[in-house]
Amino acid sequence: MGGFYWIASYPKSGNTWMRLLLASLIDGGAPLDFSRPVGFAPSAASPSDMDLFLDVESSELTPVEQTELRHDLALAVAAATAEPQYRKVHDRWGHSPSGRPLFPPAATLGSIYLVRDPRDVAVSWAHHSGTTLDEAIDFLGRPGAVVAAAGKWRDQFEQRVDSWSAHVASWLAAEPVPLVVAYEALSADPLRVLAQVAIHCGLSASADTLAGAVEATRFARLQQQERIDGFELGQKAGRRFFRRGIAGGWRDTLSHAQANRIVRDHGAMMERLAYDTGV
Repeated sequence: MGGFYWIASYPKSGNTWMRLLLASLIDGGAPLDFSRPVGFAPSAASPSDMDLFLDVESSELTPVEQTELRHDLALAVAAATAEPQYRKVHDRWGHSPSGRPLFPPAATLGSIYLVRDPRDVAVSWAHHSGTTLDEAIDFLGRPGAVVAAAGKWRDQFEQRVDSWSAHVASWLAAEPVPLVVAYEALSADPLRVLAQVAIHCGLSASADTLAGAVEATRFARLQQQERIDGFELGQKAGRRFFRRGIAGGWRDTLSHAQANRIVRDHGAMMERLAYDTGV
């Protein structure tokens, strides 16, 4: 029996960067090829998995029915596969309508949970989704918020992300306990962080392989590859996916009032994660 490593985060917190790092690492530190779809760690909310492993027509199910079956799907995939499976997750950690965990501990080998300063998340989400900064700040503070709302994305089920603070709280309380990775630490020292992630995932990697994966995913290199081959992952048409990739970029984008509003909404969780709440 296999199982899952969940690569989880609130949107725009470094999930794609981590998946690209791991994809290169597992491939021996090889360069990435954006001329082909990145197939590593597909979404845990993928209808194709449900159709295949549960033999259902997921498109005919309601969002509630789809969510309910995700518990069964995780167990079925784990039972049917011998090798560890990696999946991207934007859902909050939680339960199906009947109270069963969406990410069953019995099917979980481990989880990596990426966190990022919500002020930077708001800026990145506004760019990605094509909304205003104020609308993005509203979204981060919205209880029950969802992405891929029913019927909007054909390749993903609806995913409840909740507010940024509630999302973080849910994964900090997840079973089993995840490896928490701060975007800021990943940005400052990707080699060290990737080595920790490799150990967490039971991956054996040489120093050269780790260094190769880090080099393959330098942000400037990802930007260059996107300019050449494109990279579409749900962003508003015409927007770059790899925009800036820096920690603290909110300081030259958010107004004082906007930054204060985020701290007002999320200050308690920011302090729990040791983010400076000064603006």
